Order: sequence, then C-alpha cells, then structure tokens
Amino acid sequence: MSIERYWPGSSKTRLAGLVISCVMAVLSFCASPLLSDTAPQEQHPSSSGHQLVVLLDVNANQRKVLPVELSLAEGVIQKLDQPGNVFSVIIFGSQTPALLKPWVHADEVLAAIRDVSSEETRPNYLSVRLYEALNLAFGRFADDARPKSLLIITEGNDERDKMFQESLSRAQQLHVACNVAMVAGHSFYGTKAIQRYGFYLRELAGKTRGRYIEVGDRQKKIPRSVDRFSKGILAQDWK
Repeated sequence: MSIERYWPGSSKTRLAGLVISCVMAVLSFCASPLLSDTAPQEQHPSSSGHQLVVLLDVNANQRKVLPVELSLAEGVIQKLDQPGNVFSVIIFGSQTPALLKPWVHADEVLAAIRDVSSEETRPNYLSVRLYEALNLAFGRFADDARPKSLLIITEGNDERDKMFQESLSRAQQLHVACNVAMVAGHSFYGTKAIQRYGFYLRELAGKTRGRYIEVGDRQKKIPRSVDRFSKGILAQDWK
C-alpha cells in the first residue's frame, strides 16, 4: 500500500516564497540604475600624476633664441596637460635661479612662462648657474614613486665636473628623468667635432633615461622635439 504524504500549508509557503522572490527581483532591477547614477566616480588623486620641472636658461646670450626656448616649453606642457600632472618652472642664468611656480596646473605655468624675459647684459657677466638650478629643481621633488622629470632648456654651459657628479647622483637617487633641449644661436661643437656645450648634460640625460635633443635656433624643429620630449616624459615609469 502506498502512502501519500501531505504537508499542511506547504503549497501556500512555496507560493508566498515565489511572490517574495519576484518582488525582490523587481525592486533590484528598478534600484540598480539609480545606484549607478548616484554612485561617486573613482577619482585619481593628483599624487598619481607626473611631475615636471622646466628649467629655462635666460642668460643674456640667449636673448635672440629665447622665443624658441619658450615655444618648446609651452608645447611640451600643453601636450602633458592631463589630469593629475603638475608643473614647476625655474629660470636661471648669471643670477641666482628663481622658482616661478611651485606645482601648479598647466594653465598657470603657461601664463608664467609667457612672461619670462632674458637677463640684461652685465659688465661683470658671470658663468651660467646651471647646477644651482638643478639643485633647486631636485628640491622640489618628493622621494616617492610618482614619475618625475626635468626638462632643461639651455645653451649648454655645463662645466664643473664635480658639480655634475653631484647632480647625477641626486637625479638617480630621486629617480628623475633629465631631458635636455639644447637651444642656441651658435654651434655646440668646436674644432674636430669636439662638443663644447652640453657635454655633461648629454651624459646626464643618458644616465637618467631622459632625452637629449639639439634644437639649435630653428622654430621648425620645435614640433618634432615637443613630440619626442612629451612622449618620453609620459612613458617615464622609473621606480
């Protein structure tokens, strides 16, 4: 004899569970678009961006080519105008280097660069204070994992071997890529093709994973130089 078992209320229980499940599904479907619309978007903190310090050589010898320097600096900064990227600009020459802007966005540093002018000729003209400018720039960087770069736009007066070694060690310690743009109205080489300007700067760029480009005094070389520098800086991930 077969015995059919009957559980009182089981059908009602199953029906009630089914109704509850349907209601929850509908509520979930209706609520999900609201949640996606009101949920805060992920924000990338500024500390995740690149840091770039631009060094501009404004010594009196650069008066005629200063427009080339400024155009190059502006072009690179405009290319790097991306969320999280911050900039500083330092001018140097025969006088004490000066920090014009400390870690600002592109529009602020561009405005500062457009106001830069060359030094006046002085009877007691001194050597260009490149290494002081480099030390000032290195002091702007925090010792953290953010990509850091220098863009040194200069005639290339870079004597003083001891000071070069100190600058190289500091750059390597901080993991700063040093990019060098040689801008001048004269040749960078002497007799027998011996490099007279930028000899140590070329080595600084090579040993810190930066780029070294001889721009000279020609505006037509700026677009390609801007493209090469900006791509190199954005690819900088030396850690």
